[in-house]
Amino acid sequence: MNVTSLDDLNLVISGRLAVNAKNALEMGVQKVDEREARLIQIGSAAVMERWRCAQSHGSGICGQALIPEPQTAQLLGEPQNPVMDEPAHGYLTVEDLDPVLGFVEVELFHHRHVLAAYAERSGR
Repeated sequence: MNVTSLDDLNLVISGRLAVNAKNALEMGVQKVDEREARLIQIGSAAVMERWRCAQSHGSGICGQALIPEPQTAQLLGEPQNPVMDEPAHGYLTVEDLDPVLGFVEVELFHHRHVLAAYAERSGR
């Protein structure tokens, strides 16, 4: 598609976001509508939920918030992307729209993994 206007660009971006959400769902990651998003707070930092686990880990659909790697730094109070241990079932990655970098692959971490990292770092 030849993008010649802002409307064309918006169509291209929204189309790609829709494809990304469909691809993510095929991997067991559900895009969360902003009207259904939960506030995720760890310590004194908070982010809005954007992704949710739609996989079964043996006891039904998980449903836990999945936090993109860039937001884990914010929640853990670190200046850059923190080093997180690889989850037992491997990394979940999706292509997401970053306001600065454009479309990028991001790793997602279950809320419980970020909570555990916070507890470990704060000595709790």
